[in-house]
Formats: sequence, C-alpha cells, structure tokens
Amino acid sequence: QPEPTPAIRSGSMTPKTLPPQKRAREEAQERDEADCSGGCGERRAAAAYPAEPGPWRCTKCEKLIGCEVIARRGREYERGVVQQRDRNSQLLVQWWEEAATGSNEKGLAPEWVAERHAALAAPADGERVRRGMAVLAEWVDGRFYCATVQGGAAQARVLLQFEDGLRYEAGLDALRPLLDKPLLQAAHSPPSSAVREPRSSLQRMLPADLPSARAAGYGPLAQSMDRLEAVWRCSGTWRVEHEVADICGLFICRDFLSPAEVAAFRLVFAAHQGWAMYQWGTIGRKKELASILQRIDFGLEEMTAEGVAAQSKSFTRAIGRHQQRLIQLLEARMRQVFALAGLWRECDVNMMQLSQIPGGQCLGHHFDRRDKWQEGIASVAWSETAGQEDSRGDEWTLGMQCGPSNNVQRQVQLPMPAGAAYILSKRAQGRTAWCSRHKVAHESCACCWQHGVWNEKTALTRQSITMRVYDEEWGREASSPGPG
Repeated sequence: QPEPTPAIRSGSMTPKTLPPQKRAREEAQERDEADCSGGCGERRAAAAYPAEPGPWRCTKCEKLIGCEVIARRGREYERGVVQQRDRNSQLLVQWWEEAATGSNEKGLAPEWVAERHAALAAPADGERVRRGMAVLAEWVDGRFYCATVQGGAAQARVLLQFEDGLRYEAGLDALRPLLDKPLLQAAHSPPSSAVREPRSSLQRMLPADLPSARAAGYGPLAQSMDRLEAVWRCSGTWRVEHEVADICGLFICRDFLSPAEVAAFRLVFAAHQGWAMYQWGTIGRKKELASILQRIDFGLEEMTAEGVAAQSKSFTRAIGRHQQRLIQLLEARMRQVFALAGLWRECDVNMMQLSQIPGGQCLGHHFDRRDKWQEGIASVAWSETAGQEDSRGDEWTLGMQCGPSNNVQRQVQLPMPAGAAYILSKRAQGRTAWCSRHKVAHESCACCWQHGVWNEKTALTRQSITMRVYDEEWGREASSPGPG
C-alpha cells in the first residue's frame, strides 16, 4: 500500500516539514513576543526587543506602575499608587492612605480608574501646558479638580476654568496634566454610591460670565457645599436675645455658627465669582469711612437687586441648585433658632445676598426698601480669615439709628462676634406696614430704625449672607396699613 503524501495548505508547510532554521526563528519570536507583565496586553516584538530571560514591561507600564498618581475616586480626585494596567487603558490604583501604610484597615480595595481620569502626582512641566489642555488643578481647599487651561495670567500664572464654570488663576506647581485627554463632554460613570449629575456639551460651553450655578460639573462649589452639609448641625442649643436695646423686631443669636461651619462657608464664598461692587460715598465725622460693599444677589428673574434703581441694570442671578441647598440649610435653622420672630410663616425665602465688606470700611445706615420685602430679613456674618482670638474672625458692629439723618432721635451700637446672626423685622426692619406714617421705598421717618454695618476696627473682610422674601405683588397693589 502506497504511503500518504504530506498535506500542504495555502503554500505553507506543516511543522513537520519546516526547515530547522525557520522553525527555530518562529520559536524565538513566540518567546520574545510575550505579553507585558504590567497587564496592558502589549506584546514585545523580537525586532524591537531582543530575547531576554524573565518578564518585561512596555514603556508606559514601566513609567506608571509603582508611580504616585492623582486619580478619580467617585466624584473626587485622590492620591494613590498604580499597581497594574489593563488592555482598556485603565489603572488599578491603591489609594494613598492604604498604599503608604501597607495596610487596608478600612477595607478599601484597589479600584480601576481610566487613564483619562488620572494624572501623575508630580507638578506639570511648564513647556507642556497649552491652552485648551485638560488638567487637574489644586484649589484653595487643597483638593484637585478637573479644569481646562484658558490661557496665561500675570506673574507666571495660568488662567483655568473648572468644570462648574469657576475661573481661577494658579501657578504651574498646582497643575497636573491628565494621562489621557478626558471626554469632558461625556458623562462620567461614577459608582452607584455616588450621586450622578447631568452634564452636557452645552453646559461645558457656557460663557465664562454666566454664574457658576448654571454649570452642571462637579467642582469647587459642589465640593464646598458637600463639606458644609457634613459639618452642619441640624440640632443644638442656641441663645437668642429679642427686642435688643428695646428695638421692636430686633433678634440676635451670637453663637449661630460653629468654627467648623464658618470654615466651610469661607470655601463656599471662594467658589463664587462675579462679585459686583457697590459704593455709597463716604461717612463719618471727617468722611473717613468708605461705604462700600461687594455682593452677589440670587433671586427671582424679575426682581431688582436691593439698593439698585429700577432703571439701572440689575445683577440678580437665578438661584442654582447649590444656592438652593445653601438657602435650605440656613432657612431651616433660622426658623428653628428664631422661632419667637415667627419668620416667613406663609412663604419661603426667594432671595439670597452674599456680601463682603473689607476691613476698615462700613455700610452706612439705610433702609432695605420698605415696601418691597415681606416680614423678616435674616443675616449671618463672619470674617474671611481667622482672628487672633476667635477662629471665626473678628468682631464687627451693627449700628441702629432711629430718625432721619438731620434729626436723629436715637443711635445704638451693638458689637457682634463673628458667627452671629440677627433678624430685622417690624420697626427694626422699617416695613411700610409698621410705619406710623406709612413711608415707602427708602423714605425716612421718626418711628422706624435704619441699620448699618461697621467693620472699621479690623483688617479682616466681613463676609455675610442675607436672606429676604421678595413680595411678588410689590408695585401691583397699594400696601395695606399694619399695626401702628
């Protein structure tokens, strides 16, 4: 019986018929093209990498594995060490606390993070920073947030825009270029335990002069509000003084905010931009004090900001979701602490004003428009930085004056500690409904009180939040007389 002929397929030879030299070359190639030990799946070519015994790593794995990075964890960015890469450009990150100690006491396992959500922990090389580049930037709270480079700024700094719209100037040492350009227009996929927030390409392209409340990204403002809610006291014991100095409708709580709450409020203020400057001349015996104020007004679209003439341009902004969170926190505590004042019984706060008065300056005696706001104006204040004796800041003065400037009948100066809150209502507020002569707008009378703020004894900026309820029927119908 004849012997079978060896099969030949597609012009190639079976292993049994390969010449010895070709068989040796193929075996060497299979040995040299082993997978990268970093886990990325890259194979080593024999031409580029001569055969070497033992495992090998590709160039990128060699640079990243074991290196410290700042990577996305939930909605925030934290430090960690890269342990491995995979075929989908993801990094297995052991978070910094566990990586540094070598322990895992909290039970936190390493997590996979996309390279586009991670950056090397080493500061950026200035030559690599370009306009439009996506980076991680360190903000005033010491945390990193995703931002886009807008251009250069003075003193070798860089102008950035965070995902929530906030613009910020930073030095090169605060920047960390991302390993891969992130898809900022696409929604991230945080773990189920994190809050998923809507994000769109339209919101990414909002003009820089629009309020940060209109942007949907997670940035310094959202983080600052999370920190405030974490330290906020929902219950406690507060001491309230009412009818202070025999002024009808004046209520004061001197320990309204704790030091931790004040620290969180400072970051909330730092996360806002677009402060408008208002100046009402100078006051004092020698005109030595400037009546000046920086502020941001949030409220109804048709509402004109307090102290702005109707024909002038109003800078009132719509209340965003983070401002609404802030209002809800303060409004709930104001109602609880100042229960005797009967605040806003049939309505909710629809206006919030953030204010800053520099040290050595003041806001002179005035009425908030007497027929525009409903009963009850609530304010709380602290200093921009810690004072020498109180971490919440320095003392300031609440001035109350009854009677017009040319016929002052009574003046009261009330020292107020940082963190104090106060309510103006009835004649302390000067509402038309409580005025014996039913004065409107900013008209003076002899029965109601004007108020002012003096910050001249400190170099620290006074920060405050004021909440009011806008009377939506204002100007549509005549004010009815109230109790005389």
